[in-house]
Amino acid sequence: MSKKQFNQQQKVVIVENAKEIGVKEASKIAGVHYTTVYEWSREVEAIGKEAFLAHETTRVGRGIKEISEKQEQLVLDTWRANPGYGPGQIRSQLRRQAETVSIRTVHRILEANGYKASGVKLTGEKAKRFEASRPLELGQMDILQFFIHKLQVYLILLIDDFSRFILSWSLLEATSIDAVIDVVQRGMARYGKLEELLTDRGFVFYSWRCANRFERYLEVERIEHTHARPHHPQTLGKVEALNRRVKSELIEKKEFQTVQDASTAIEQWVDHYNYRRPHQGLGGFLTPADRFHGKADQVLEEIAKGIDVTGASDGIERSTINLVVDSKGILTFYLLGKPVAITGGKYVGGNDCGRSVDHDSSPSIIQGKGTCPEC
Repeated sequence: MSKKQFNQQQKVVIVENAKEIGVKEASKIAGVHYTTVYEWSREVEAIGKEAFLAHETTRVGRGIKEISEKQEQLVLDTWRANPGYGPGQIRSQLRRQAETVSIRTVHRILEANGYKASGVKLTGEKAKRFEASRPLELGQMDILQFFIHKLQVYLILLIDDFSRFILSWSLLEATSIDAVIDVVQRGMARYGKLEELLTDRGFVFYSWRCANRFERYLEVERIEHTHARPHHPQTLGKVEALNRRVKSELIEKKEFQTVQDASTAIEQWVDHYNYRRPHQGLGGFLTPADRFHGKADQVLEEIAKGIDVTGASDGIERSTINLVVDSKGILTFYLLGKPVAITGGKYVGGNDCGRSVDHDSSPSIIQGKGTCPEC
């Protein structure tokens, strides 16, 4: 069956009929998909009838690409199951299911069914992109505040910079240094030793007067601590983007009755984000788990062969054994995030304020206070 060709005048007639009898009925009479009529209507409204009529093509095009019922159903089912997805993410999710639908087709179907792009535009200085070269080389950590009715709660998130994989999280009614230490400890116990951690200068992460207990904990664990520039959230771009995503896709979509309700929903969302959701920052087809667990090349090869990879990372746990080389060239072997053998035995860290006290390599939360009031 040949693809239909319409001139601009015929398109206008169809658009005007759609105003009288409805888009879907007009599309049936014209023999085109309703998304095509919707697209013409949008163009006429945007540029005006005269400009639309004047826009005659100078050559014969390929005609109107037909959208099958299967394609439409796949797109709409994926969107309804994941209302926070945009056209690119839906296209990528379908590719992971061995179903190929163009991003333009996805966009047309979504727009005709009420989708509106967020309209976010980049302004000001463009942030410089950086990315760790391997899993666990760099983590990013931040705290998202929101309300459950009138109760303010705090969501602590720790992600792997290389893969965007959520290593650990916690939802609390009050934030504290102990809470952020616990999130780091649980992440490393499950997935392995972090080499460096990037945070902002919030009071739980940083003290202007001296090292607080969180900073001293990182020193004991031999994790380099890097701070984002003041008033420059782009430095923490990956975890900030994650904050926006969890807000728009979960927190602003559901009404939680209790902290436990919210915690259960976040747990489900994190699992979906890590293992199911294709990430645009990873090329559009990979999930954070694909990259974190070292399966990126295999998954991409299978996608290219038309193999369904939606369960590729299910049940996979990252090896909890890793070898870390610090800035001084000291090698440390870690098991479940804890050092097993260290070259050179003891090392010199820092004192309470000058950061230069001797301690052994056994990691632990430092509960005692230092000499400064903030420690």
